[in-house]
Amino acid sequence: MRRSLHFVPGGNEKMIAKALTLPADGLILDLEDSVAPDRKPAARELCRATLMAGSKGPKLFVRINALDTPWAVADLAAVMQGGPFGIVLPKCQSARDLVRLGDMLAVLEAREG
Repeated sequence: MRRSLHFVPGGNEKMIAKALTLPADGLILDLEDSVAPDRKPAARELCRATLMAGSKGPKLFVRINALDTPWAVADLAAVMQGGPFGIVLPKCQSARDLVRLGDMLAVLEAREG
């Protein structure tokens, strides 16, 4: 059961390090609203590295950018290497968005094994 989920800016190394010490059940590494467009590539790499390092505490989720932005595919491609516990999809407009995300995840999961 997940009782508490804590959003953390995906581009802020100090805040991520601090959040990993908190008693939350899960952390949502946010690549969407908390990251300026010019910082998104660096934030993706920080999130990927955080995921790759693993967490003995909270489960790690990633909130990607909305599917209708130019950043969503790059977000998924970067973070799937780290095996996030889950993906948070913002601004979902319809069931079609969920199907599209599922298809994207299936391709990336197959690539990552």
